[in-house]
Amino acid sequence: MRYIKNITDKQRQDLEEIHKESKSYQERNRCQSILLSNQGYQVQALASIFKVSELSIYKWFDHFEKKGVEGLKNQKGKGRKPILTTSNATHVKVVENSIDKEKQRLKVAKQEIEAKLGTAMSEMTLKRFLKKLITDGNASVSG
Repeated sequence: MRYIKNITDKQRQDLEEIHKESKSYQERNRCQSILLSNQGYQVQALASIFKVSELSIYKWFDHFEKKGVEGLKNQKGKGRKPILTTSNATHVKVVENSIDKEKQRLKVAKQEIEAKLGTAMSEMTLKRFLKKLITDGNASVSG
């Protein structure tokens, strides 16, 4: 049986704060698992509560023991990378040029963008990107 036994008051406070306020459910679950382990919950019970494997719980324990509360946070660079980004000048230019040419035909504009950038995307991806361009104030595309 493995438990997280010794938690400082500062660590407990940080774990409780992240558990209550983090936008990431993964971070909230990891923090709560450490708190519950400290209360005597077994790894099997934690795996059942959080619907993960026991190996995942052990990894959370390892990360906490090595890096403290910081080890439970999501690392940068994880997850799927965006297809289009407003910080990429090429993406912005290609999308704006295609939309300017095909204002009334989004499907045609999307096909042109896909051909120029060499990547497939859904219409919803393109719509979200256009909305972000407009709300960020980067777009010269109108209506």
